[in-house]
Amino acid sequence: MRLADGPEPGQVIASVSGELDAASNPLLQQTLLAALRQAEGLLTIDLSGVTFFGSAGVTALVWVSQHPEAAGKHVGVIATSRIVTGPLELTGLLLRLDVQGMPGVAAGPQDSEDRARR
Repeated sequence: MRLADGPEPGQVIASVSGELDAASNPLLQQTLLAALRQAEGLLTIDLSGVTFFGSAGVTALVWVSQHPEAAGKHVGVIATSRIVTGPLELTGLLLRLDVQGMPGVAAGPQDSEDRARR
């Protein structure tokens, strides 16, 4: 993972690449916490370089977004592949997190219900 200042004032971008599995979760959480502490108002987690996104990745995103140090800060996610957006969609996190850069995403439950009523 690489940390860098973002283009917006007070923004830190945490660029993550490789596989996010159980073995990488403790280091991922520590690094995301360091990024959260460094960000004054906005933490952007860039997952465009992720090649595997398992439950450990999902857990880390939930953990950092709900961490007490996230209070008053905005946590955003960049996800450019279905490798990441698929699990986020299945867990309902697409609705809870600010996810940008997504490829096509299947219709959510409400969209399906609306179509069924027509």
